Amino acid sequence: MIVYFTDERIPGRAFAEHILQHRYDISAPQFERTRSGKPRLTDGSLSFSLSHAHGRTFFAAAKEEIGIDAEWRGRPLPNAYLARLTPAEREEDFFRLWTAKEAYVKWRGGTLAGMLPSLRFEGGVLLERGVPVSAHLAFADADGYTVALCTQDAHEIRLLPAP
Repeated sequence: MIVYFTDERIPGRAFAEHILQHRYDISAPQFERTRSGKPRLTDGSLSFSLSHAHGRTFFAAAKEEIGIDAEWRGRPLPNAYLARLTPAEREEDFFRLWTAKEAYVKWRGGTLAGMLPSLRFEGGVLLERGVPVSAHLAFADADGYTVALCTQDAHEIRLLPAP
């Protein structure tokens, strides 16, 4: 699955419009928000997700629900984040843990505040309330960023600069 990115300072909506017009031939995309605030196209033709990290914006779209998150590995980790990790999670790669959790929350259409307490990793498996999630997580690392993509079906990530 292609994930587009840009380092230009551009609002997420404008970036989504640009990619939808230039890569998905949607001439005038119209947006709405779900009750939880997740943006979506009003015609339901595609699901999309955005993430912002250290001046870079990432965008992915698919015919199925999708969630994406990215983190820049050069940033210091706040103690508040680290305090939320279980002992088992402290053995994992923090950036993969965090991006996977956020991508999953976006895929589900929930909120981080509402869902984060029920999510944890054990042995590289994302659990929700102790049960493995029924979603596929894919990761990409490039230019100091970790990107996680959450979808129902398995996909590999291909990062491309925006046209």
